[in-house]
Amino acid sequence: MPALLSPEMSPPAHRLLIVQALSVQPLAEVLEESGYELVRAGDAMAALEGLATQPRLILMDMELPDLPADAPVELLRRLAASGIPVVTLSRRQDVSRSAALMAAGATDCLLKPVRLSELLALIERRIHPAPTTTPEEPQRPVASMTVRERDGHCSWQTPQARALMGQYFPAPWVDHARLPPEVLAWLHREALRRRAGAVPSGLTVAPRTGQMRQRLSFNLMPADPEVIGAGHWLLVLHEGDEAALVARLAKSLALPLADAELLYWTLGQPVPRQQAHELGLSDTAYQARMRALCERLGVNDPAQAVARARGALVRAG
Repeated sequence: MPALLSPEMSPPAHRLLIVQALSVQPLAEVLEESGYELVRAGDAMAALEGLATQPRLILMDMELPDLPADAPVELLRRLAASGIPVVTLSRRQDVSRSAALMAAGATDCLLKPVRLSELLALIERRIHPAPTTTPEEPQRPVASMTVRERDGHCSWQTPQARALMGQYFPAPWVDHARLPPEVLAWLHREALRRRAGAVPSGLTVAPRTGQMRQRLSFNLMPADPEVIGAGHWLLVLHEGDEAALVARLAKSLALPLADAELLYWTLGQPVPRQQAHELGLSDTAYQARMRALCERLGVNDPAQAVARARGALVRAG
């Protein structure tokens, strides 16, 4: 059983959790000789307990004799839910399983026998990733607005949504709190498509001539009629860089766009009540959506979902 940290202790920068049959030691010994502090776990219980030691990376051998059938994949899923990078080791004949392991949350899948130089380089990259300018979390409030389907009247907007509409569209549309004709036409088409069960489709518009801005995207999001009003839709707006992050999150975690949107704003809005209001959800609906999202991701709570999202954005970046 791994030794656990006391609350006052902080994890060293080079602690690794090694999930491997305890009878197999050569790899662990080499890692120790390379300067890493190891927490060794030979079964599922010890591996999960090892998370409390706050390792920087988990190295998991998928050949655990005490775990039957698909139990190693389930253990991988639970370890990955912590947000800590997990590198798996599999036999060469298991190469076809790589996709399943990645879907379960593996950061990298290596085939045995592993080249030591390759493994050490990979561990170093995961522990000390190269600096990136890609934001891992939203840096501004939710840009959302409720729009009456009948005539495009914007009955409520967040300050960010008002600012974006004013920057991308000239008067009189912004002055009268109504959608511009091209956005309203898309809203009507998309509303009909949604009612017919079609796959959601967004709208992207270019900035006004001479403006040094990105493209602006619109998406219709599920919302509570009791919150936004009957006959209304909730629109969420993104400039290009932010829209790319939401799309990246949806692709990396195999989520519908609506779930990726909810998870993305959970990163930047730690107060559920405020976030629920800006996304047109009641507190009850927000909690139900988050529970369903956690089930889809195979995690136990929103904190683990957020960790998965941050990990996905870092890997994709």
